[in-house]
Amino acid sequence: MLELFLAKGAYVDPVAAHGTPLHGAAGEGQYGAVKILLDHNADYNKMVNGVTPLMAARDANSTECIKLLVKVQEEPMLKREIVASELISLGSISLKKKDYAVAAKLYSRAMQLDPDDAVLFSDRSLCWLHMGDGRKALLDANKCRKMRPHWPKACRRQGEALMLLKVA
Repeated sequence: MLELFLAKGAYVDPVAAHGTPLHGAAGEGQYGAVKILLDHNADYNKMVNGVTPLMAARDANSTECIKLLVKVQEEPMLKREIVASELISLGSISLKKKDYAVAAKLYSRAMQLDPDDAVLFSDRSLCWLHMGDGRKALLDANKCRKMRPHWPKACRRQGEALMLLKVA
């Protein structure tokens, strides 16, 4: 019945006193209903009255629902990692083709997904160096060096940027 309503265009996340349909299904340990709702893009992070669907599943001691909700929450992280990896690969290709502006943009997009990757800062710093922008090159080199203070490549990028700025 639930699938029929959703197939007819019923809104998947209406909020009632007990929460959304996903809250209700998780709180009752109804694995099949939870799966259907998630397949129809129900908001698994929606908090109603201080409770998320995962909390409702926990309170119902529904191990199956808990596992399903945890798995769904982990998927966006995996997708982010895949997208970041693809952006890095495209950035490396652009760098090899000496298309530094495109490479810098691709690395910037990857950094939005993975802001703690020192290699991205190093590679983007190299792009700025090749484009003659010592200020941006130094900013990225400094961030890279802060993340990995003893990494020779970070020190090198920092030195190259300072040389470009004629500060050293």
